[in-house]
Amino acid sequence: MHTVTTVEAVETLIGKPPQLILLKAVDTLDDGCRNVLAHSPIAGVGFRDGTGAAHTTLVGGRPGFARAETAAHLSFSIPADEPHPAQGTGLSMLFLVPGIGETLRLNGSASDVSAGRVTVALDEAWVHCARCVLRSGLWKEPPANAAPPRIGAVEGPLADPAVAEFLSRTPFLLMSSRDADGHGDTSPKGDPAGFVHILDGHTLAIPDRRGNKRADTFRNLMACDEVSLAALVPGRDDVLHLSGTARVIDDPALLSAMALKDKPPHAATVVHVDRTQITPNEAVRLSGVWDRSAHADRPRAFDMMSVAAQHLAHNKGHGASASMARVLSKGLAASPRIARRAMDAAYRKELKDEGY
Repeated sequence: MHTVTTVEAVETLIGKPPQLILLKAVDTLDDGCRNVLAHSPIAGVGFRDGTGAAHTTLVGGRPGFARAETAAHLSFSIPADEPHPAQGTGLSMLFLVPGIGETLRLNGSASDVSAGRVTVALDEAWVHCARCVLRSGLWKEPPANAAPPRIGAVEGPLADPAVAEFLSRTPFLLMSSRDADGHGDTSPKGDPAGFVHILDGHTLAIPDRRGNKRADTFRNLMACDEVSLAALVPGRDDVLHLSGTARVIDDPALLSAMALKDKPPHAATVVHVDRTQITPNEAVRLSGVWDRSAHADRPRAFDMMSVAAQHLAHNKGHGASASMARVLSKGLAASPRIARRAMDAAYRKELKDEGY
């Protein structure tokens, strides 16, 4: 399988991120970020522990579990029996609000870890588009159980029937990676259940479909191949944790096996898995994320599009693109309902074009 090995090759494969996408990132916890924190009961978090081992897990349990301590610091508690980040290491988070497609992503470092609480020094925050969550159907009623894949008489952590069964039902996972300087990122991956392909007892493949072209995971893999993952199954309170090394593949034969209506993804992440573990997760259990009646009744106190508009309005960039972003943000703020409908229509069209 052909491996993509340079950032230039990644950009040739998927394109460069539009300037508008980069201008959405902010370096402070503004009112929009704080509003998301107040409504989010759960977040994925990626980090390295004191031994240098990489972890991705879910934290939280109730809305407001993460609190803004300053304009550039937030904190959250982590159970005593969970791995803890090493102080000073890169740490990344993705906040989910049940029923809402967009997510809030934060990258920074663990500036303090004590008394079961982690304080994060923020580097950047931005609103991630809803396509990943929509592809996964995360907040919808899950389909009937899929049959676990047959991987033959092989050995390795993925040959465990419980792991294979979990992955066959997984529509959504989080993948954490880091760059050469240790700066972390936790990215969502979502598709219909069973989208993770088990190739053998140690190897799985994850399709990468059209996105915002930031390609944080791919860029990190060009410098550091270590990854950790956390997979979710709607309705279950346990989480499948995996860790290993990964590479970016653009092999046509592999991609065609992941096609939707004859439309293959533009690339795949192939992971050599060293470790798997299925564990109960307190944050998933307490957060009520799978209670769909609660999602329907949840008051829509904010729209993530409005948060993104606020971020664009306060971008510190210079030049024509930055000025245009500020003008655009005013339009979004002035007509939030129209902006929401337009964005939802764009999501539907893009997903239809991809074969969903």
